[in-house]
Amino acid sequence: MIAPTAGSSQEDRTVTRKSLKLALCELKEKNDGALLSDRALKIRNYAPDLAKTIAGLVMSSYDLSFKEECFSLLGLQFHNIEASGLENCIKEKIVSAISFNDRKPQRSREPAAVLFEDDCFQLEFQDEEYEEGEEISNSLDL
Repeated sequence: MIAPTAGSSQEDRTVTRKSLKLALCELKEKNDGALLSDRALKIRNYAPDLAKTIAGLVMSSYDLSFKEECFSLLGLQFHNIEASGLENCIKEKIVSAISFNDRKPQRSREPAAVLFEDDCFQLEFQDEEYEEGEEISNSLDL
């Protein structure tokens, strides 16, 4: 009998860890929503309200090309759907995206980009300081 070396037990742990991770990912894929993280569950709770709001905005628009583009992006036919159908489709897409992103390993996730930067507010604030005769400091000046 050959005694296991320290390297082989480390390799065994690595293989076991990877196997468990793959098995859990497969389980998550097959049982949508069953093993979501707490953060994903919190975000998922907002999906119905967000879907309702987006569907309302799309349906209330008078711009037919905008509506057609929205329906096209969702893979729906423009003339064959009601607001509730649109809302359900949007909700499914949101929930699917949340589940998909939750399955990614933590270290491979990119930080969320800032969607709305308030550059206008910053410029107004800097203009007010300049008018008052104060020197504007910039983080790059350091």
